[in-house]
This record gives sequence, C-alpha cells and structure tokens, in this order.
Amino acid sequence: MPKRDVLTQKVFTLRKPSFSKIRSPTITAAEKEINDHLKRNDIESTADPCNKGDILVVFIHGFAASKYCWLDPDVGNMGWVKDYENTPSTRDFGWHTIPPPPFVPVDWTLSNQIIINGASTEMDKRGVEWLTYSQSSAFGDIKNSVDELKRIMHEIRIVYGSRRIVIIAHSRGGLISKRYLDTVQDTDVVKLVTFGTPYGGTFMSSMETFRKPSKHFLNRFKTARKLWDVSKERRVESVSTKQMAPNSDFLTELHTCGCRKDIEYVNVAGSNSHYTNVYSWRWASSSWKRNFRLARRKKKERKKLIANNHPPIDWCTLPNYSFINAHNWIMEPVKLFEIYPNIGYHEVIQGDGAVAIKSALLALPEVKHYIIHKNHIDMTCCIDGYEIMHRELEFSIED
Repeated sequence: MPKRDVLTQKVFTLRKPSFSKIRSPTITAAEKEINDHLKRNDIESTADPCNKGDILVVFIHGFAASKYCWLDPDVGNMGWVKDYENTPSTRDFGWHTIPPPPFVPVDWTLSNQIIINGASTEMDKRGVEWLTYSQSSAFGDIKNSVDELKRIMHEIRIVYGSRRIVIIAHSRGGLISKRYLDTVQDTDVVKLVTFGTPYGGTFMSSMETFRKPSKHFLNRFKTARKLWDVSKERRVESVSTKQMAPNSDFLTELHTCGCRKDIEYVNVAGSNSHYTNVYSWRWASSSWKRNFRLARRKKKERKKLIANNHPPIDWCTLPNYSFINAHNWIMEPVKLFEIYPNIGYHEVIQGDGAVAIKSALLALPEVKHYIIHKNHIDMTCCIDGYEIMHRELEFSIED
C-alpha cells in the first residue's frame, strides 16, 4: 500500500456508510413521500404516519458534516472518534528464530478508532422515531440552512401529521435550530437539545479568511470531497463562518430573541479538548531475548488448539519448534504527544477544542445545562451523550 494511502487510512475513515434502521411498508412509503415532495433523496426516517402525536426526533448536524454523524459516527466524523483515554494493547508478531530487526521506531499510529452505534440506532432501541438529512449548505450562510429546515418541518407536518418534535442538534446545527424557532410562530417543536453549539461564538470562525480556496479545495480535491460528502449528494456553493464569530450580528440577534416559553431548551457543553494521541511503536526489549521455557509452553498450547479444531488465527503466532522459535516479537506503543489545538483560546483552555463551555451554554435561567468531559466530535456519539438524549426524551414523553 502506498505511504499516502497508509497515512489516509490511519487518519481518516473513507469506507462507505453502514447503518441499519427500523423499516416497514408505511415507514418506507412516508420516507419516499417526503423526499419526493422536497425533491430530495437524502432524508432518512423511521417515522410512521400512523403514529400521529408521538415524539419525533429531528437530528441536525453541524458545520461541514452530514447526516452520517447520527447514522454512522465513524464515517460521519471522518474516523476521528478516537479511544484517546486508553493506550493501545501491545502487538504480538509471533515466535521467530531470530530477534526482530533493530529499527526504532518501527511504526506510528493514532489512538484507536471507536466503531460505535449512531444516535439513530440508540433511538431505535428505545422505540423513538427519528428523521435526519444532510444540509444542502453545510458550509454556507446559516440563513440558507434555516430556510431549508422550515421547508422540511412544513413537510413533516403534511406527511407525518401533528407530532411532538424534539430537535437534537450539534454545533452549528444548534444555531440553525434556534434561529428557526426564533423566526416561526407555529411549530410542533417542544424541545431543543444542543451539543457544543457556539452561542457565544468560536475561534473556528477565522476560517472565513480562507473561504475561496476552501471552496475549490472541498469540491475538487477527491479525498477532501469524500470526507464531507461521502454519499456524493452535495456541492459546496459557499463557505461562510463569520456568523459564528464572537459578537457577530447573527449571534447578537440570536441572544436578543431569548428563549420561547412554549419550548424547553437544553444545552450540552464539552470540557475535553483532547482529540487523539500519537504513538510510536517499538520492539520490546524482551523480543531480543531467547525464552525457551515460555516457547515450550506456547508450543503445547498450539498443539492443544489445533487438536480442538481452533481456526489458524488462534494459533498461527505460537511457536512450532520451542528450541528454534525462541524469540517472541512484541511491539509496544510509546506515546509521543497528544493532539489538540495547542493555542490559548477559551475553546481549548476550557472547552471541547472548538467551542468553549461558556459559549455553549445560554446564560438564561430557563435553560437546562449539562457539562460532559468529551470533545467536540465525540460528544454526540458517546455513552454520556446518549444518556442525556434518553433522559430528555423521557421527560418529553411524560409531559
């Protein structure tokens, strides 16, 4: 495999999305109907029009993301859902006649990826219906995404009837959702739950400086396009982040509107700016030492596994000859450094790496707040995040 492909494989996940969802003839027919009405093909839903009045979760993703952050988080978050809290296990390369080649370091890697069920799967487990889509303008003006949400909400009422809608939104998706609620009078939304939404702004808004080169890069560079548009459904028409700048006119107006009394607001902030660890893999000192006693024991173990018809993967690394194969090649990880934005922004010092805790929490008495020790990417696909979703949905169902 070429070095560039190896690097891409370590850093990103570029496989095709994979997810399952509850299906039935009425669910499938309704999903097709709402897509046809809106002239789209990307809306995913498990809502059944027969269940009028029930809770319906509408998932709204953030900047530069897609619906797959809810459906298949590993793909939807570009492979950056990492197990950075645990050091990888050692690698056993089996028993050999000679010690390993004395190259240090041998390899490097990032924290292990976590393949986790998406929020949509968690909803299916609880029997909660949901709907999600990929924003047509995930990089552009928030107003365009608000107008898009209005059209979708209008069609939801037509296709699925009157529902109690709970919006669960991530990052910029929360700004879209709140702006939608500020500008419509008649809505079926009863609760808005936002994760890492920059109500107070974010330093990521500085990307505005690179909007023109970014647009061409995102559309034309093949690998980059796969990262944000894995299903080839969209095209970047514009890049706009200035609305997420601290004290921007957009955010000032958002604060001025406050919160509606007929809707519950829940804010979730992350306090961990740590994204991943970088490890150098080196041969353990024991790999150069002959160990006849352990090799003899492992040889017996190999014979027993073969006799019990175990597959080769269980015994192929064990020694066949205890006297000759006396070197066990073991590779150990050595943590070089942690990856996070090593800069003095509040988002890093006390936040999730992209949004500061203070920025993610609306300073209003009627808003419920949660703070979890997760970063901006994995906060919507972790156990803590799912527990908050379930808790807030239970309150909505009881109400």
